[in-house]
Amino acid sequence: EEALRPDAAAELAALGALGLEAWILSGDAPEKVHALADRLGVPRERAIGGQSPTDKAAWLRSVGADRDALFIGDGINDTLAAEVALVSGTPSIDRPVMPARCDFYFVTAGLAPIRRMLLDARRLRRVVRADLALAVAYNLGAVGLAYAGLVEPWLAAILMPVSSLATIGLTAVALREEGAWTP
Repeated sequence: EEALRPDAAAELAALGALGLEAWILSGDAPEKVHALADRLGVPRERAIGGQSPTDKAAWLRSVGADRDALFIGDGINDTLAAEVALVSGTPSIDRPVMPARCDFYFVTAGLAPIRRMLLDARRLRRVVRADLALAVAYNLGAVGLAYAGLVEPWLAAILMPVSSLATIGLTAVALREEGAWTP
């Protein structure tokens, strides 16, 4: 009998609501993995048992995991898959093998940090895209005005750092307003 993290089923459902698929790759017998999937609300077709470390890594490669997979593993048998996935994490910091091969680890009893990290990444992506759009618009406008001879060099020298500071300020405000990070 597996002892699940207290919020595992709820967190997997929340990830599903975000449009993300959860899969279970395990070395345990397929029947045991299907029973675990039933408890977690993961469809059985996304619960694959009897997987060796090499099988897990091969499965991740076959689905293009190097482009968009987050892999969570907790033992030495997960190291190959952790290295194949785009991003990998572990709750097992008491075993030195996984944290050394993963991009992050979490120390909570539950899985909530995974969802929080993914939501923060989505927020940050929106802010970065807005920053890039602002930078492109500013630079196109500034170059156009300079090319037309409408901007004096001293004014350009002032506006360039002001635009950088404004971008930094807008980024800080956007992240704070959305609650992405708290100091």
